[in-house]
Amino acid sequence: MPVPTMVPLGEAARLSGRSPQAIKEMAEAGEVFAVHVSGHYYFDPAKLPERPALPEELRGELPELMTAQEVAHLFRVHPKTVSSWARQGRLTYIRTLGGHRRYTAHDVRALLNQQTDPDRSDPDTHKDDQS
Repeated sequence: MPVPTMVPLGEAARLSGRSPQAIKEMAEAGEVFAVHVSGHYYFDPAKLPERPALPEELRGELPELMTAQEVAHLFRVHPKTVSSWARQGRLTYIRTLGGHRRYTAHDVRALLNQQTDPDRSDPDTHKDDQS
């Protein structure tokens, strides 16, 4: 019988749309299967809870250009994670005159659809590219 590929806590949180703390608490309560090795939690992606629905205000049209904070809220991640995705080339952006990144709604929606459909996920997007 094949052994399932396990993912660390942060990846499990991203896949399930919950915070790492919430996933950890679910594991400790026995609501989610997890393996605890050397102080770290590992999860089977197939056994993670379903991603919760987007809040009502985020289901409609997105603004044409979004800040890192807005994108982070949509993906339920830290704004620095959004900046990291931009550096890795996973999310395209433009620079304002003040030097701040802005993300197009089209690209944000495409990445959101990719992350909510694990079959369409590209394993190469997890590589750490330098820009």
